[in-house]
Amino acid sequence: MKKLNNNKFFLFRKNILSHEKNSIPTKREGLLSIALVFPNSYAVGMSNLGFQTVYRLFNEFSGVKCERAFYYTDFPSVSKTLESNKELRDFDVVAFSISFELDFPNLVQILINAGITPLSSNRHFREPMIIAGGAVSFLNPTPLALFIDMFVIGELEPQLNTLLGSFFNLKKEKFQKAEILQSLNSKQGFYVPELFDPKKQVQKVHFFLEDQKPQYSPIISQDSHFKNMFLTEVGRGCGRRCNFCAASHIYYPFRIFPVERIMETIQIYCKETRRIGLIGSAISDYPGIDELCGQLVGEGYELGLSSFRLDKITPSFIKNLERGKVKTVTFAPEAGTERMRKLIHKNLSHRQIIEATEVIRDSIIHQIKLYFLIGLPGETWDDVEGIVNLVEEMQQVFFKAGKQKKITVSVNTFIPKPFTPFQWSTMEQSKEIRRKRKFLNTQIKNIKGVQISPKSTKDELLQGIFSLGDHNVGLAIYYKITEKLDWQKAWIKAGVDINQILFSSKKHEESMPWNFIQTGIKKENLWKIWERTNRAAKGIVEKKL
Repeated sequence: MKKLNNNKFFLFRKNILSHEKNSIPTKREGLLSIALVFPNSYAVGMSNLGFQTVYRLFNEFSGVKCERAFYYTDFPSVSKTLESNKELRDFDVVAFSISFELDFPNLVQILINAGITPLSSNRHFREPMIIAGGAVSFLNPTPLALFIDMFVIGELEPQLNTLLGSFFNLKKEKFQKAEILQSLNSKQGFYVPELFDPKKQVQKVHFFLEDQKPQYSPIISQDSHFKNMFLTEVGRGCGRRCNFCAASHIYYPFRIFPVERIMETIQIYCKETRRIGLIGSAISDYPGIDELCGQLVGEGYELGLSSFRLDKITPSFIKNLERGKVKTVTFAPEAGTERMRKLIHKNLSHRQIIEATEVIRDSIIHQIKLYFLIGLPGETWDDVEGIVNLVEEMQQVFFKAGKQKKITVSVNTFIPKPFTPFQWSTMEQSKEIRRKRKFLNTQIKNIKGVQISPKSTKDELLQGIFSLGDHNVGLAIYYKITEKLDWQKAWIKAGVDINQILFSSKKHEESMPWNFIQTGIKKENLWKIWERTNRAAKGIVEKKL
């Protein structure tokens, strides 16, 4: 079976690599070898600008040879790189880029498949150094702390020289792994779980954009979710700071690149495609978005853009999207009522949403994707019904022209996230989530031309546990995989109290598993917002009762 898997994987590699347009020169060898692993599928990983950026930065570093690996769902026992078919255990460093909490079990499984001791405390010094970075690593890395030798807390660019310089010392001077970890543990932006002093904090590191170029994707692939698209960032963070949103808080402060620097990046590095994907947490808040899109479509590029705020849609902007051959636009009203949007600091009026829908209706854009949340603090049944009412009204406006139109709705359960004002909130009980979802599925499916995407309540609750959990959650992952337990038995064996993690209200002074990370946003300020929002939410619920 293993030989059959390896043969099939060889054909898979050959097929994938033949479809790639890769601007990174292949090195035959390097003093330091790094396997960069995305613990999800190739299609998802290659759509991730952060993953592609780390791959490029590592390979641009003199003396480093970096190769990619993924969680190959069709080849669950394979733990090899794409570039050379080399086993992960044969690299000096295995670096995980983590963007999604639900990929935690994949990470552990990859280590086991590779023949690498999963628990770092038991790992032999001759085994690869296991490091991790990415958005999840500076939200709450604690559930993975049992498996990782060292985390990069924050953005990689300002820490790249220190990180790779330390690893070069390990190779050149024949230092022990423990010595390198000791050295990095004393520097800001690095978290070494085995050596960490709980009395100290780790400062999340970010870099300023004044003298930097936007990051971009060096590899174009037809097998990525963003098919044959060149990705480049317009900025980092978001100035809106919605109460539920982790990205706008952990990428604080909000920073943007000038239009001319983005255009320069595209003109220099985009050689293999005419499709441009603009990446950022707040694309529609980018001051020069209309100018940038106008320049791009004027030079014959097609556009791909992430989610927009409906209050930023104007006729001139829609014209640029049309010229850029955009057929689908994505919006996240988040809540069905204006009252609820104000409560979560989404501040979109009903009128703004409808007016934006009218503008889109009169364009060639034929599809709108909408994202909503249920289970938010202070939510009443009126807010759940409000989602149906808003979708129905948007459908009536959008379909009025009589053209072939489509609306897709995604309803996700609210999950409290670290470093947001809602980190102290509880999560909705599964019974109530299913009741609301059943109602929404039934109602929205009856609206002509509207589809609602299926969701797994079980996965959402699991994501909540991984997002908010401590070391015991990591231990449960280990038990589940190594002893083939179901989650319930794994929670019990590891001493994980799901009710405490998800459904118990939290106090200001309560210690959170991520409290050791300093993001630059004061906890007191987050608490004040939570108290104010919580009082307003409770007042509305009590009034309804």
